Amino acid sequence: MPDGAGYVGGKRPDELVAARPPPGQGPVVGAALAVGILLMGVQLWLLTIALDLYLAGKGAQVWGIAAVSGLIFLGGLVVLWVLGRRPRTITRWR
Repeated sequence: MPDGAGYVGGKRPDELVAARPPPGQGPVVGAALAVGILLMGVQLWLLTIALDLYLAGKGAQVWGIAAVSGLIFLGGLVVLWVLGRRPRTITRWR
Protein backbone atom coordinates (compact mmCIF):
# COMPACT_ATOMS: atom_id res chain seq x y z
CA MET A 1 0.00 0.00 0.00
CA PRO A 2 1.21 3.50 -0.65
CA ASP A 3 2.28 5.62 2.28
CA GLY A 4 -0.78 6.98 4.09
CA ALA A 5 -3.29 4.71 2.35
CA GLY A 6 -6.11 3.60 4.58
CA TYR A 7 -5.86 6.67 6.84
CA VAL A 8 -8.27 9.54 7.07
CA GLY A 9 -6.21 12.62 7.73
CA GLY A 10 -2.51 12.71 8.42
CA LYS A 11 -0.50 10.02 10.12
CA ARG A 12 0.51 10.55 13.72
CA PRO A 13 4.13 11.46 14.31
CA ASP A 14 6.33 8.57 15.42
CA GLU A 15 7.12 10.17 18.80
CA LEU A 16 3.41 10.07 19.71
CA VAL A 17 3.13 6.41 18.80
CA ALA A 18 6.27 5.47 20.75
CA ALA A 19 5.32 7.47 23.86
CA ARG A 20 4.42 5.33 26.84
CA PRO A 21 1.55 6.24 29.17
CA PRO A 22 2.42 7.49 32.64
CA PRO A 23 3.09 4.73 35.19
CA GLY A 24 -0.03 3.47 36.92
CA GLN A 25 -2.47 4.76 34.30
CA GLY A 26 -3.27 1.31 32.91
CA PRO A 27 -4.69 -0.13 36.15
CA VAL A 28 -6.71 3.04 36.77
CA VAL A 29 -8.31 2.84 33.33
CA GLY A 30 -8.94 -0.89 33.80
CA ALA A 31 -10.62 -0.30 37.15
CA ALA A 32 -12.74 2.50 35.68
CA LEU A 33 -13.77 0.20 32.82
CA ALA A 34 -14.76 -2.55 35.27
CA VAL A 35 -16.81 -0.13 37.37
CA GLY A 36 -18.42 1.28 34.22
CA ILE A 37 -19.44 -2.16 33.01
CA LEU A 38 -20.84 -2.98 36.45
CA LEU A 39 -22.84 0.26 36.57
CA MET A 40 -24.16 -0.36 33.06
CA GLY A 41 -25.39 -3.77 34.20
CA VAL A 42 -27.12 -2.15 37.17
CA GLN A 43 -28.78 0.38 34.86
CA LEU A 44 -30.02 -2.42 32.61
CA TRP A 45 -31.42 -4.20 35.65
CA LEU A 46 -33.13 -0.97 36.78
CA LEU A 47 -34.61 -0.53 33.30
CA THR A 48 -36.03 -4.04 33.46
CA ILE A 49 -37.60 -3.36 36.86
CA ALA A 50 -39.01 -0.01 35.68
CA LEU A 51 -40.57 -1.59 32.60
CA ASP A 52 -42.08 -4.37 34.71
CA LEU A 53 -43.58 -1.83 37.15
CA TYR A 54 -44.90 0.32 34.32
CA LEU A 55 -46.56 -2.62 32.58
CA ALA A 56 -48.06 -3.72 35.93
CA GLY A 57 -49.79 -0.35 36.24
CA LYS A 58 -47.55 1.04 38.99
CA GLY A 59 -46.14 3.94 37.00
CA ALA A 60 -45.71 6.19 40.05
CA GLN A 61 -42.90 3.98 41.39
CA VAL A 62 -40.95 4.26 38.14
CA TRP A 63 -39.79 7.84 38.93
CA GLY A 64 -37.67 6.72 41.89
CA ILE A 65 -35.95 4.13 39.73
CA ALA A 66 -35.40 6.75 37.02
CA ALA A 67 -33.78 9.04 39.62
CA VAL A 68 -31.39 6.29 40.74
CA SER A 69 -30.51 5.53 37.11
CA GLY A 70 -29.86 9.25 36.53
CA LEU A 71 -27.52 9.37 39.52
CA ILE A 72 -25.61 6.39 38.13
CA PHE A 73 -25.32 8.21 34.79
CA LEU A 74 -24.01 11.34 36.50
CA GLY A 75 -21.49 9.21 38.37
CA GLY A 76 -20.27 7.84 35.05
CA LEU A 77 -19.81 11.38 33.75
CA VAL A 78 -17.79 12.25 36.86
CA VAL A 79 -15.56 9.22 36.27
CA LEU A 80 -14.98 10.34 32.67
CA TRP A 81 -14.09 13.82 33.91
CA VAL A 82 -11.63 12.42 36.47
CA LEU A 83 -9.97 10.16 33.89
CA GLY A 84 -9.66 13.06 31.44
CA ARG A 85 -7.78 15.27 33.89
CA ARG A 86 -4.06 15.66 33.51
CA PRO A 87 -1.93 15.48 36.65
CA ARG A 88 -0.21 18.71 37.59
CA THR A 89 3.56 18.47 37.47
CA ILE A 90 5.79 20.61 39.62
CA THR A 91 8.87 21.93 37.92
CA ARG A 92 11.68 23.31 40.01
CA TRP A 93 13.91 25.94 38.55
CA ARG A 94 17.44 26.17 39.88
